[in-house]
Amino acid sequence: MNKICISLFICTAFFIKIAFAAQNIDDLVSQGKLTISVEIDKNKQHIVGQALVLSVEVATDRWFATGSRVQNFTLANVVMQANKINTINGSKRVQGKTWAMQTHEITLYPSLAGNYALPSFKVDVSVNTESEGIITGVLNTPESSFSIERPEELNGIDSFIVSRGVTLTVDGEFDPDKSYAIGEAITQTFTITASDTPAMMIPELNLFTINEASKKTAQSSPDERQQSSLDGISIYRKPAQIFDKSNRGSLLGTRIESFTYIFEKTGNYDLPEQKIYWWDSQSNTLEELVIPATSWTVSGGGLLKEQQVNNAISDIRLDLRTVVIITISCLLLALIYMVSRKRLLLLTYYKKITHYERRQLRKQFLDSITKHEYLMASQTLYHYALLENKQTEIKNLPLTNKLSQLSFQADSSRNIEVKFSVSDAKTLIKQIDILTYKLEKRVNFSITEVIELNHK
Repeated sequence: MNKICISLFICTAFFIKIAFAAQNIDDLVSQGKLTISVEIDKNKQHIVGQALVLSVEVATDRWFATGSRVQNFTLANVVMQANKINTINGSKRVQGKTWAMQTHEITLYPSLAGNYALPSFKVDVSVNTESEGIITGVLNTPESSFSIERPEELNGIDSFIVSRGVTLTVDGEFDPDKSYAIGEAITQTFTITASDTPAMMIPELNLFTINEASKKTAQSSPDERQQSSLDGISIYRKPAQIFDKSNRGSLLGTRIESFTYIFEKTGNYDLPEQKIYWWDSQSNTLEELVIPATSWTVSGGGLLKEQQVNNAISDIRLDLRTVVIITISCLLLALIYMVSRKRLLLLTYYKKITHYERRQLRKQFLDSITKHEYLMASQTLYHYALLENKQTEIKNLPLTNKLSQLSFQADSSRNIEVKFSVSDAKTLIKQIDILTYKLEKRVNFSITEVIELNHK
């Protein structure tokens, strides 16, 4: 009976466990083991074009397996950067227990003022549970809303930038004192940088009104010329360069616009002052950057003749450069040919002026003394003296006799105690060189000496 009761108890507990066990993500949410929330900073003023951060928080009482991921969604009149969701891993305390947490920050850029309803969107979640292992599923975020304002200072302004700081640089200026010729061109490059703002939120420069009849067609290349409303001036507008840089978490957006003006008719031209508006998000004030007004004059003709002259000068310079290169090449080839033909003579001359043979014999003599090869040393010394034409004089030198004794010591029946060091060898060489020097000095007499032909 007791065994039957125990079995029934075990079965009941097993089915109760199955009944209350979490089988999917929704069960974890209903049991309070998984939460999802959306937060928008509604205490901060948000205006059109300003970054608004949407935070999606997913938390579990256990830990994440493969984590969580926000699925793509869209929102009308809002610009979102693709693949720019910042995910932060962390933890928090819930009723004295540590929960794992992931926060996804999505940056929105509303383009219109008004109230926005944020619909529910999907988040993929994978959690490692205590008893059921890894459970994977999809959660739906709660609906939310936010409001976007447009300050009165921005009324009537179509394009503006919202940033903590904006700078403008202009490369290429018109010279009002110069008279340009027909066919000349000036290129101006405008570089706009904005802090904490992506480059895609910097509006395009609308410095000129483009005629509808000359707008680019679908088949036109991006560099195709566009005719401006300035009669007599054609403008090439290059595709804008936009890029972002991040330095220690601070975003810097850059937009580069380039215009090339080609003068086609004579006359006086003026460009009015242009303004770029931006809203300072720190001081909540409207600021502006000014492109100053400019004027210039285009005179008739002249450029074609100048170009022809310049081309002629360039051709002459090119011809002279070619002649110089050819001349230098010929000289180098001639020099190489002469060196190859006279290499033996040059080598002999080199050995003579550098006393190559004398240096080699001197080195061989000292090496033989170091190795105690005295017979070889005597032979080398004789060749050295022969080279200097001192073979007779060296016989009278004491060190020469000393070396001769050592050379034939092995053939002698007597044990002669004679030593000849490297220092002695250097001294002997020096003595021979001194003899040579004295002879050369005696032979090379001065031409200032008086020669008496009739000596009495």
